[in-house]
Amino acid sequence: MKAVRKTLFGVFRHIIFWTVALSLLISGVMFAVTFFNTVRVQREDSVALLARTAAYATEAAVMFGDRQTADEILNNFLEGEKVCRITIYSGDASNGNVFAQATKSCDSGGGWKNTIVSFLSSAPVRFEIDRDGQRAWVVEIINDNTMFMSVLYQVAAVLCFCLILAVAMTRWPARWMESRLGTELAALSGMAHAARLEGDFTRRLPTFEIAEFNGLGQDFNALFSEIQARNAELALRQSHLETINRTLSNQAMCDALTGLANRACLSEQLEIAINRARVNGTRVGVLYVDNDHFKDINENFGDAAGDALLVNVSKRLSGAVRESDLVARFGGDEFVILLAPVSDEDDLRHVSNKILSAMSRKLRLAERGGVDIELGVSIGMAVFPDQANDAITLLRAADQAMYRAKRLGRSRACMYDPAVDATREDE
Repeated sequence: MKAVRKTLFGVFRHIIFWTVALSLLISGVMFAVTFFNTVRVQREDSVALLARTAAYATEAAVMFGDRQTADEILNNFLEGEKVCRITIYSGDASNGNVFAQATKSCDSGGGWKNTIVSFLSSAPVRFEIDRDGQRAWVVEIINDNTMFMSVLYQVAAVLCFCLILAVAMTRWPARWMESRLGTELAALSGMAHAARLEGDFTRRLPTFEIAEFNGLGQDFNALFSEIQARNAELALRQSHLETINRTLSNQAMCDALTGLANRACLSEQLEIAINRARVNGTRVGVLYVDNDHFKDINENFGDAAGDALLVNVSKRLSGAVRESDLVARFGGDEFVILLAPVSDEDDLRHVSNKILSAMSRKLRLAERGGVDIELGVSIGMAVFPDQANDAITLLRAADQAMYRAKRLGRSRACMYDPAVDATREDE
């Protein structure tokens, strides 16, 4: 089972509660002890004064042995005083010789209450009177300890009230911290969350009121700025590398003069087309195109004229085929057109007729003062899988058909015929 982690605000509430509660409890206990001690001392002083007063008031009655008068005086002292009993002993109190006594009912509660009262209150207060170096009598007063229970209840009530108040007051500082710290912590957490899950390093934190959070937020901003700058640099480098790769790929797969696909690109695309045709059960056509009298044009008008002718021928070839077809410069003045897919040989004848029609227009050479020259091409046609089983055989068949077109008078197209094109003869 996954452990449940405590929240920061939960920990804060816990700390605040126990800090306030313990502080109030300790303060209350110390106050109660101090208060009880002060009350006890004051009570002892008051009872001692009462015992001295009673001794002087009954002095005459004791001297003359008038017990009745002494009892009356002691009963008068009990009225309005917080004492349970006043006793006058003849001689030393230890002999138990009671001369006069006045008592009233005092309920200390018994049991645990009596234990608490006896712990908090003092022993009986005695005042001794001596005559001629001998103890004449002793006045003993026993306190009425019920007052201590009343004070105890009041103090306990105050402590309970303080604890309840502490519990209630912890909610206020907790909410204050949540409103003060929650927004800033949520901003920090949200920024880190977005960076980890979404890779978003564009966010920035505002200025915080709390110095520690503000410092942390500024560090976050600086770190994200650095990461964003590095990402931008990496993206720029990647774009540059992709551009270089595309350029190199184009250079490797394109003819520099005409911009058409080169021999390597043709070989790759032809293999792909044949493999697809094997799977789909379709046909692939190849037109092998060779310029007629190209050597004569180069010799008579120069290499620049020959290059212009090749560029113009490449454009006319591209305009005669579909966008899905591939026109490639196979080498020198030879071009190969990949038609995929085709239905039958008539598709190849249709394209060949368009090419021958496009080549019927003369080419004007600006380099030679506007001289017009005749264009002509010989075309060999072959179809996979009707006349070849692989790319090399297909190209060879189209090449042999092209040479037959040249032998028959040039500026024409011939379909490969294995019975006629069994061997290739050079022009």
